[in-house]
Amino acid sequence: MDLRAWAAVRAYMKANGPWDEVVNLGDFMDFGCISDHNANNLRAVENKTVAADYEAGNRILNEIIDASPGARQTLLEGNHEYRVERYINKFPQLAGSIEVPRGLHLAERGVRWVRSWSRGEVYRIGKAAFIHGDAVNDFHCKKNVVSYGENIFTGHMHDIQCYSLSTKGDNRTRVGQSLGCLCEYDQDYMKRRPNRWQQCFAVFFFLPNNFFNYYVSNIYSGQFVGIDGRVYGK
Repeated sequence: MDLRAWAAVRAYMKANGPWDEVVNLGDFMDFGCISDHNANNLRAVENKTVAADYEAGNRILNEIIDASPGARQTLLEGNHEYRVERYINKFPQLAGSIEVPRGLHLAERGVRWVRSWSRGEVYRIGKAAFIHGDAVNDFHCKKNVVSYGENIFTGHMHDIQCYSLSTKGDNRTRVGQSLGCLCEYDQDYMKRRPNRWQQCFAVFFFLPNNFFNYYVSNIYSGQFVGIDGRVYGK
């Protein structure tokens, strides 16, 4: 996670609460130390451990809960969280010891765990559906909204993209939207190549009829202008 970007979002959350719910779209954890990408590159993960990953994840999760007191907390499983399950598939002796719900103490915290990546579970609030996402081409938002046939919001590609699917009838337009990330851009495995990642977050407001408005705030060098018109971040 980019700590500058998170500090700005955290300040916004504290200034504009209370919040009903906070939804994380997945890849909250990375687990690069057990990633298949590093299986033959052990120098890249020297001195890195699953325990250290969980220590950092628990610290950030505590900060999220602190910034949104009383809010429901929902965490979707992304492909990076699923790295733990793949690792247990190789070493089943670890079953029951390093799974994400256990490592992040989700049950104790009352955090809802949605198995989006491994089981295709969809989390819905009103007329908005949230998944981690699995489409990876240039038109992944179109692919998602066509496949699911509903307003679908994703995080997998770490970019900002939107596609509107129109159908016959009033108020029937469906939107597929990718909601970026809060991660650092310069990941080792990216090898400084160009990418289309964009740090951002979104705020949703729901009407009594379950329709909604949402507002996406792009974050640049740790700063953004919130929908309240104020600048957040340093």
